[in-house]
Amino acid sequence: MLVGGGHAHAAVLKSFGMKPLPGVRLNLISPTSLAPYSGMLPGYLAGHYSLTACHLDLRALSRFAGARYYQAAATGIDLAAGTVLCAGRPPVPFDLLSIDIGSTPATVGILGAETAIPVKPVDRFLERWQEVERQIVASEGSHRLVVIGAGAGGVEAALALDFRAREALKSAGKSDKGFSVSVVARSGEPLETHSGGTRRRMARALQRNGIAFHGGHTVSALADGRITCSPALDIEFDSVVLVTPGSAARWLTQTGLALDELGFIRVNETLQSVTDERVFAAGDTAAFEGRALPKSGVYAVRQGPVLATNLRRLAVGDTPWPYRPQRRTLALISMGGKQAVLSYGALTAEGGWAWRFKDWIDRRWMRKYQELPDMEAEADAGVGSEPGFDPMRCGGCGAKVPADVLKRALGAIEPQTPAASVLIGLDAPDDAAVIAPPAGKALVQTVDQFRAFIEDPYLFGQITANHCLGDIYAMGAEPASALATVTLPFSDEAKTEADLRQLLLGAQATFGEAGVALIGGHTGEGAELMLGFSINGYIDKAALLRKSGLQAGDALILSKPLGTGVLLAADMRHTAQGPWIDAAIATMLQSNRAAAEIARRHGATAATDVTGFGLLGHLAEMANAADVAVTLDANAVPVLEGAREMFGEGIASSLQSGNERSARDALGAAANGSLPPVLFDPQTAGGLLFGLPDEHAEACIAELREAGYTASANIGRITGNVGAPARISMI
Repeated sequence: MLVGGGHAHAAVLKSFGMKPLPGVRLNLISPTSLAPYSGMLPGYLAGHYSLTACHLDLRALSRFAGARYYQAAATGIDLAAGTVLCAGRPPVPFDLLSIDIGSTPATVGILGAETAIPVKPVDRFLERWQEVERQIVASEGSHRLVVIGAGAGGVEAALALDFRAREALKSAGKSDKGFSVSVVARSGEPLETHSGGTRRRMARALQRNGIAFHGGHTVSALADGRITCSPALDIEFDSVVLVTPGSAARWLTQTGLALDELGFIRVNETLQSVTDERVFAAGDTAAFEGRALPKSGVYAVRQGPVLATNLRRLAVGDTPWPYRPQRRTLALISMGGKQAVLSYGALTAEGGWAWRFKDWIDRRWMRKYQELPDMEAEADAGVGSEPGFDPMRCGGCGAKVPADVLKRALGAIEPQTPAASVLIGLDAPDDAAVIAPPAGKALVQTVDQFRAFIEDPYLFGQITANHCLGDIYAMGAEPASALATVTLPFSDEAKTEADLRQLLLGAQATFGEAGVALIGGHTGEGAELMLGFSINGYIDKAALLRKSGLQAGDALILSKPLGTGVLLAADMRHTAQGPWIDAAIATMLQSNRAAAEIARRHGATAATDVTGFGLLGHLAEMANAADVAVTLDANAVPVLEGAREMFGEGIASSLQSGNERSARDALGAAANGSLPPVLFDPQTAGGLLFGLPDEHAEACIAELREAGYTASANIGRITGNVGAPARISMI
């Protein structure tokens, strides 16, 4: 289990992708799918690099490595239970653990430090900096920026942000005369750990750019636009950026691991915790015994191959190898513009050539993790790769998950308080569940199941449950209970139990929000993970929303954007960007419950959920059932970011061509034209597609967007009864 997306863990993922270790499952926990490369961060702050150029895509790298990616923030470790605690999800088990979560600027002793902007974590810094930059431009350049910290990171940040802000002012046609940057530091000189020549070069760089340096001062408070320091120094500011020495994550103090005086994990020469040999640490997180290493990405990069080797060796019972830190490191320090200072021991030099040299080194390193090779799948991939695999697995009922494993997994599931209609469920299990529909209500049933498309079983459980609820909401019904069907990959009992627990807890999280009781199901073994649910719901017969209810003059509303099919296909091919998949997952997790309620309030006449047959396939079903003609505005259809780009590269879901064939009759002449391929894209947990009186459309969309369906749109109109074979036309 890798916790954190630091440079060393990137090397581990690449190593396991290039050479998988049979019987070992690799996992990564990180709250964000993009991890910054520290070497290019100053250039990014200055505006020389794009976001994707200097960030590692952890989701794509995990897919390449065959690793499970858990998008979550680690909050603790239970060494006794062998689990990592995470925010917003159940604990995740591990056999071997490595921690590479970096550090954040220290704020100890600074009153009011929460008003400053720490440069790490980078994603949060960038969000807040965008607002600062808007303020700088809006204030006609009258803005005082103060950077606290004068190590390499602090000086680089000061020079980069000064360059970036002045470029922004120039682009806006505004003067930069009122803009100023200052650096405050405890050290008497910038970059005090470097040679005298390097220190003098960076001091001159600050001076050339008009950046005031206040050395030998300890910041004690930030309040009312003023920085108070000791010895006596007051500096007025409009914004403050913290680039102080790194501090460790607070949750490490609760782990029981030995830490150094700054709170970082003490490790021996093999990068293993001195407390527990199952636990490794690398990068800023590690406090190397016998020699204090600077918190620099250079060391994390060198630790990566050793860490990968030692995780492999320990997994198979071999002795780990020692990590030998380099005595001297080459530093290439950015100076805001495309200039840099080279520092190597007493050797120092500067110029544009140093920037180009740095740029070449950094881009070469990034290419190793961005341009991933196509690896041929093992002939038995997915079968026999899990610990405890027995090639002579039985079929029939012999393929059921053992009763004790099932019992333990279900023991973690708190039975949902059953609805009055559930007479027998998991609270008192029997051979079958028993339900009794409420008086006067009709029973609505649906079933769906699919192969795992995402490695995290908890997240897969959440999305699958949400997808399966869609049909119930589309009919205007209220879901009440669910039966699960689960196929788990061949593995040892502990792994099977852990996966089943994660799946069911994920599903329960979704069902719990919907008021649905999980009342039973079936489990079995197979070559790959599959999950499905049969959902029961109830409705007054008169309130049913049917596909056949569309009426001439109705507006056609879509509540969620399209594109999950092509993006998931691109993710499998390692070509999708992490943020695109993050957005796709967010929309797949969004329930249709509120959208259905809003649609009913505004007089919906018909509805369906857009899933496997794509928008045009499901729209054709509605048009055929209602015997109406539809005019669709393809330009109004909301689409997830990245979907069009992936279609442009020739990527599509395996169901795409089948959807195009199936919709051809309803499209008529339009089928011979050039239609956006996203209209045929199969959706997982897609949005609601419904008709309602045109005069209600604007108010309905406004309410949908206020409820969180921010991409909802009016995408067409029911033009009348069908008068020709073609039911759908385009505008």
